[in-house]
Amino acid sequence: MNQIKTCRIHCLSKALSPITHMMGIAGNEAIINRETVLYNGERKNVPVLSGNAIRHKMVREPGALHLVDTCGLRGKLTLDQANYLLNGGSLTESSATDNLTKIAQMQELLPLYRALGGSLRNQVIGGSLIVTRGVLLCRENAAIINKCLPAGFTVPENLLPAEDFISHSQYTRGDAGRRRDSAALLDEPESADDTNLMIYSGQTIVPGAMFYHGFILQNVSLLEVGALLNALYEWGKYGTIGGSARIGHGKLHTYFFFEEREGFFGSELNPEELTNVYRVHCEQNREKIAEWLATTFPRRERKPAGEKPAKKAKKPTGAELAAELEMEAEAYENQQGALM
Repeated sequence: MNQIKTCRIHCLSKALSPITHMMGIAGNEAIINRETVLYNGERKNVPVLSGNAIRHKMVREPGALHLVDTCGLRGKLTLDQANYLLNGGSLTESSATDNLTKIAQMQELLPLYRALGGSLRNQVIGGSLIVTRGVLLCRENAAIINKCLPAGFTVPENLLPAEDFISHSQYTRGDAGRRRDSAALLDEPESADDTNLMIYSGQTIVPGAMFYHGFILQNVSLLEVGALLNALYEWGKYGTIGGSARIGHGKLHTYFFFEEREGFFGSELNPEELTNVYRVHCEQNREKIAEWLATTFPRRERKPAGEKPAKKAKKPTGAELAAELEMEAEAYENQQGALM
């Protein structure tokens, strides 16, 4: 399990429902996330799934929730601990030196975070995982994708253009006052000016569209590979990409292919075995993991409710200092005169 190599996983994800991964709003319509590519000497704006979204939705979040459940930490995490596990943490303190003990303990106990990296309160720890963005299989991207695929794999260049994969969705937020049984629900009739009805719309990527993306783990042991595979397995149970998951958007079906090349983990990998080994590791170290989180992100002291923070002493101004010195000098002169 201590063998150090690089693992590259190629992924092909098929949209099973509309994808609403947005980049902004134009007027009243949400616009799908796009990137600019060159195709036949022209700039084209092509839909894309950001690597950041894939990293969070497919790896960090499901991997963190599995770890929380394994260690029995639901309902017991501090905000700092939850932010580290689910969002990578943030720097809130300054430090002149790295805490090598905490880093060494993290490297031993948390293979998932050896891969992901993150921020402790006073230091940033780099990770080994690279997540590539989701590139739409379309005419404009065919040549780019073919250069990224392993030997023996190609996509045809006569794919549909990117715009053929874009559609529109429109929904209406309901109003309880418009229900047939509203009289039985409400204690007063609805006012004509008081309504909850709202139409909202946006662009979507149509079901059936496919994206090429992938994961690269650099210079890792098999435990990190198992941590990644376990996160992807957990994501596959319920996971989505993009927004509007509450109304059925964002569902993907993903195919994985391990690259076989010198210096890479390839056909020797057994995904099920590696996933189980990682899970056993988490089970065996559940108490140590909880202890590391508690000592690395200790609970902040809370002041009793209603207690106001002490006011800082106001610094005197230059004029106030001068007046105070003048009064002290006058008092000294009066004292000397009394002695004489």
